[in-house]
Amino acid sequence: MRRLFLVTLLASLLTACTVTFVPGDVTVRGRVRFGIELNEVIRVFEPTRGSGAIYGLNENIAFRVVSNQTGYVTLTAIDPGGSVYPIIRNVYVRAGESRIIPNSGDRVTFSLQPPRGLHRVRASFTPSATSGRVVYRGVVTEDRWTQSIVTEVQPYQVRDIVETRFFLE
Repeated sequence: MRRLFLVTLLASLLTACTVTFVPGDVTVRGRVRFGIELNEVIRVFEPTRGSGAIYGLNENIAFRVVSNQTGYVTLTAIDPGGSVYPIIRNVYVRAGESRIIPNSGDRVTFSLQPPRGLHRVRASFTPSATSGRVVYRGVVTEDRWTQSIVTEVQPYQVRDIVETRFFLE
């Protein structure tokens, strides 16, 4: 009986916090540390079905963003094969409002294509639109993807980067 109590206690303590070790960094509670100072501007970032949701081929996906400040969000992703791809750049978001990306005003849809598996998506926030000098495309390492995002947001005093994920069946 005592052993069962200890196992139950240990399990409840371990489920209270998630810490994932990534080469060179740590993720705690869905926030990723990128080696630069970030402001916690993005309060919510997830697919509209929730983080980790499962989608089928050719299905459309949208993301929900809520920020503490008015500014611009760029979405980029990395697929299971290590290819980085841009989703959308410089989407205007208002402080405190829930913004669905894309919405009907964006005149675009995001139709999911292979490869199947885990796709990780990052939202980067800046107070003004970015220049677009940084190119997000091609097979790269996670470190290069991260460095590209950091290069783009670093000039801004207010900046944030958060990550979510979805699965493509």
